[in-house]
Amino acid sequence: MPGLRLALARPLTIALTTALTIAISGAALALDLTDRNVDVAGKLDVKSASTLSDKLIKLDADSDRPIFLMITATEGSAQGVMIVADTIRSLKSPVVGVVLTQVHDAGAALAPFTDRVLMFPSAGLVFTEVDYEGVKKPEPPAELKPGETPPKVKAPTPTELMLQGARERFLGRFYGRLAKRLNMKADALKAAIDAGGLMLGVDEAVAQKIAYAVVDQLTFTTLPTVKTEVKVVTTRKDTKIVTPEGGARD
Repeated sequence: MPGLRLALARPLTIALTTALTIAISGAALALDLTDRNVDVAGKLDVKSASTLSDKLIKLDADSDRPIFLMITATEGSAQGVMIVADTIRSLKSPVVGVVLTQVHDAGAALAPFTDRVLMFPSAGLVFTEVDYEGVKKPEPPAELKPGETPPKVKAPTPTELMLQGARERFLGRFYGRLAKRLNMKADALKAAIDAGGLMLGVDEAVAQKIAYAVVDQLTFTTLPTVKTEVKVVTTRKDTKIVTPEGGARD
C-alpha cells in the first residue's frame, strides 16, 4: 500500500513503512508494532509522566519513526496527562496511542492527545473526573437535617484560596483542550463529567473520529540498531619555565 498515508492531528503524516504498516479492512486493521513501544500503565501522575516524557524524547532523538504508547493506565492527574501531551506536541516523531483495554481517568484523557488513536476490540474510553495533583477538591457542604445547626467551618487561608484558584484555572484549560480533541464544547464535556462521565465503546469512538480504527491483527518488526562510536582525543601540553640563572624546570 505505498500510496496510503495517515493524516494526523498535527500537521504531519505517517508513511506506511515497516515502522507502521496498516492493512485496512473497514474500520479494522493489522498493526505492525516495533521496539519503539512505551507502556503507559498504572498511575499517570507527575512523577511517572516525567519518566515517560524522558523516554519519548530519547526515542525521538534516535529516529523520526512512529512511537507507540500502549495505554492501560486508569488513574493519575491532569498535570501528568498534560506533561505527556505537551511532550508529544514537541516531538518530530508521530506518536500513536494504542488503547489495550477499557480505560478511564488519566488513561482515557491521554489517548486523544496522541497523533492517532487505535483501539483493541475490547477497549473503551471512559472520560471521568481527573484529579489536580497536590490540591484536593473542596468538600461539598454536608447536608443538614431539618432544624440542625450548621457546623463551624474553618475559613480557608489566603494561600489555600490561591491554590484552589490555581486548581480551577488549570483544570479549566485541561478540560478545554480535552474537549477540543474530542470535537466537543468544553461546557458539554464538563457537564457530562460532572454527571458521572462520558463512556465511548470502540465503535462509538471510531464513528466519532476519536479513534482511527480497531486493531484486529498484530505483528512485530525489529528495527535495525544504529551504533554510534564516540572517539575522544586528549592533547597534553607541557610548559617549560626558564629561570634567571639560565636553568629550566618543567
